Amino acid sequence: MKKAIQLLVFLIVQIPLIPVAIIGVVLVMYKEYVVAKRLGISPTTLGATPNKWLMHYFGTRPDEATVKFCKWLPIESHLGYFAASIAAIIANRITGFTPSLVAVPEAGTETLATFQNPKTLKFDRIMKVYVDQVEQVVVMGAGFDLRVLELTAGKNVKVFELDLENAQNLKLKTLKKAGIAHDWVTYISVNFDIESWVDKLTAAGFDKSKKTLFFAESVTPYLPEAAVEDMLEKVSELSTPGSVFAQDFFSSEFIESLQKMSSTMRAFNLWGVDMSGDTKTLIESLLETSGFELTHMVLFGKMTKKGKPFCAITVAVKTEFHRYGCADVDDTRPNDKS
Repeated sequence: MKKAIQLLVFLIVQIPLIPVAIIGVVLVMYKEYVVAKRLGISPTTLGATPNKWLMHYFGTRPDEATVKFCKWLPIESHLGYFAASIAAIIANRITGFTPSLVAVPEAGTETLATFQNPKTLKFDRIMKVYVDQVEQVVVMGAGFDLRVLELTAGKNVKVFELDLENAQNLKLKTLKKAGIAHDWVTYISVNFDIESWVDKLTAAGFDKSKKTLFFAESVTPYLPEAAVEDMLEKVSELSTPGSVFAQDFFSSEFIESLQKMSSTMRAFNLWGVDMSGDTKTLIESLLETSGFELTHMVLFGKMTKKGKPFCAITVAVKTEFHRYGCADVDDTRPNDKS
């Protein structure tokens, strides 16, 4: 009954605001595709930024920095998102209505429409757990994510962020305009296809004798298999025992469906993991070849009708280490013992 009342209130508010919502969607699409293309930025660089904006306004994940950032980011429309979601926000304030786009489903029941939010929360938790146990943090392909700013501010840890020059320059300009502090982060622009990110990272002051958290959210799924293996080898070479590598993988089936739906995705030579069988053993084997031990894995979508996961988040540690309390990363949702 409660959900029915919430939905009814939402519809009552939404119907007269449909023209406003349409205008909002048009503004968002214009910024994310037309303006982004003009500036030479791939829409995929936005990553989960829109979801984080929505989660903030629905109380799922407070993130004032991302909201502030979006107000100044030229390829995102704060006004557009507000217009598109204002009816749902009003219904939320009145009845607690929460649309699926901002909900956090039970572990294992995620769908393609709902997995981004728990994925974001899980990566939040991983960084929170490990940032005090390492001396350096390296964020690879960070895009417009601001998580590292919130979670390393005031910490005794050196932070490096690597990304393509266009995206990183736009991010830095936007951070400055928004008045968001970021001076403790070393930003390294690099074209991963033609430049050595290892050389650039080392030249910027990275010390491979120090324990490091390597953080690669939504990086592996955009790389071909050979590049994934090369990245694992290079991260391993830079890692002292006890260093941590957090990343995600998509299933090959999911990658294929993305490429069928999107011409942008078809432009990438993407690689996915076969998750139709023993996903854990397969990923363990992949990581072990580079000297990493899989210590924690979360599978998304394993309890859906298909019964096959489509995404995995993994935490791996360079061998010959004292194992950390990896179970702590489960605190965001019901325990997932995948």
